[in-house]
Amino acid sequence: MNYVSYRGLFADAALRPLAAHKRALGLFFLTLAVGGVALAFSLRFNFLGPSLRIACSLMLALTFIIFSFVLFTNILALAVRPVTKRAFSESRRKFLRLYLDVTILILAFSYFFRGIFNAVKLPEVKSQDIELKGLKGELKVAVLTDIHLGDFLGANFARAVTRRVNELDADAVAIVGDIADVKPHRLAEFIAPFNELKSKYGTFYVPGNHEYYSGIDGTLKVIRETTNFKILGNENARVGGVNLAGVYDIIGLRFKAYEPDLVAALDGRDVNLPTVLLAHQPKFLKYMDESAPVDLVVSGHTHGGQIFPFSLLVRLDQKYVAGLYRANENTQIYVSRGTGFWGPPVRVMAPSEISLLRLKGVV
Repeated sequence: MNYVSYRGLFADAALRPLAAHKRALGLFFLTLAVGGVALAFSLRFNFLGPSLRIACSLMLALTFIIFSFVLFTNILALAVRPVTKRAFSESRRKFLRLYLDVTILILAFSYFFRGIFNAVKLPEVKSQDIELKGLKGELKVAVLTDIHLGDFLGANFARAVTRRVNELDADAVAIVGDIADVKPHRLAEFIAPFNELKSKYGTFYVPGNHEYYSGIDGTLKVIRETTNFKILGNENARVGGVNLAGVYDIIGLRFKAYEPDLVAALDGRDVNLPTVLLAHQPKFLKYMDESAPVDLVVSGHTHGGQIFPFSLLVRLDQKYVAGLYRANENTQIYVSRGTGFWGPPVRVMAPSEISLLRLKGVV
């Protein structure tokens, strides 16, 4: 991506002195490339400290953003080239291209810094009405997903999120995975503020894929011993007028531990009540039969794409990116854009959210 950006920018410079700046431009993109590679290896070998990890994450985000702008504008330039070739002289075309390339960089950096602002601010509440057959009355469920507490978002962020959730007067709170990116021995201090979450029926939790990376046994042990969460690992509980069920994340199939089991998760449910299933990744639907007695699946994982146009790639993997969908005749799915972020502290056209699902009965 950095090579494409380097070759695509100022390739037809109109001003001779600009050629002297090609080396500086090359060094800039080489630095971005090194940062991205270092981050990739750090995910496996964990050799970067928190500050360097954040810096390399930002480099990766900037790489993707500049590449997206360069790719789009170069495709556009190729499309209009026959017209501009007839309308403008070669020197005029080079001047126009110079101004276009400068504009690309200005827009890319504006996009980048706006994304940082979007990522670090406290998430807004996104309300969603959902009709469920067989539900008597209304049930309000506050949903938190993909909080990713750790190097950047810490206990203060958790406290701020807790205060905002408590203002919603929810009947239940659901935390649908990826609560933190820290080893189990550090987890308690980060998630302690969530013990102050207030709701009528309590806080329910299922793990996401990142809990497995951090150490799923230790993570679940800390959550059981230090929080008031009810872990819905392949089990269900009656919450208000619904069966609230949960499954372990599908990454457990790769780890051969804490694997999702929908049959176990639905065992003993009240067949006269609608069922809401907490499953971290939307593509858990691929493991469900369409006739499964699940009325609503609540997921996260996608971050809404986090940085547009990355959401287009996310859609290829997960199918459902953000919002409410009708998956089949029996089942709806709601996908939260997530409360925090992962990797670069950047969000563009995919704002973080605290989801408030207002479940309502329908005949």
